[in-house]
Amino acid sequence: MAEPIRNLKTSTQSAASSFDHEPSENFNSEIATLRSEIASLRELVAEKTGIAYDKVAESASNAATYVQHEASSVAGTIREHPAATTTLFTLIGAVGFAIGYVVATASADSKQAWYQRYLNDRF
Repeated sequence: MAEPIRNLKTSTQSAASSFDHEPSENFNSEIATLRSEIASLRELVAEKTGIAYDKVAESASNAATYVQHEASSVAGTIREHPAATTTLFTLIGAVGFAIGYVVATASADSKQAWYQRYLNDRF
């Protein structure tokens, strides 16, 4: 049988860096530079996020104020004209009922027509 190889080192190995030794000073300085850049980027993102949050909060506040004014305007109109409001809501309900009835009737007719065609073909 062959003898197992005990020494894998050869004389042609290069002096290239490996992971077995401590990193060089240059490598440590690059890591420190990258860490400082990441910290500055975090600060910049935090600042931009704060500005964006302030803008969104202001826009939301303006929108809420606008909706509140419009709602109070509609409520005032409803208080001033209760009969017209009742008529309007009744008319809207009647139109909705009519549309629903037409859709349901058309759907039932198409189902019945299919059923009739099926029966006529069978007999």
